[in-house]
Amino acid sequence: MENENYYEKYAVIDAQIRVLSNQKDELRVKLLEELLSRDEKSVVTAVGKFTVAQTKVWTYSDKIAELDEEFKAHKAKEQSTGEATFEENPSLRFTPIKL
Repeated sequence: MENENYYEKYAVIDAQIRVLSNQKDELRVKLLEELLSRDEKSVVTAVGKFTVAQTKVWTYSDKIAELDEEFKAHKAKEQSTGEATFEENPSLRFTPIKL
């Protein structure tokens, strides 16, 4: 099959992306720790600028958490009764073999 090579290439690239993503995550932690330990907000290097960014993590009151659960229950009910509608779009799912 001519396309067999595409499947193999896809699988190899997928594996490489997972490895690289893990390496990137490990480096991100190390770089952030280094910048924080030196009390620096950013550093400019030959390859670009690295900045400590602040991200918001929201914590809501119990009332909002209850409303969120109620909302999820209503959504699930509409899905199960057919009142909610959906459309399906084709996508590719790849499951690598276990070695």
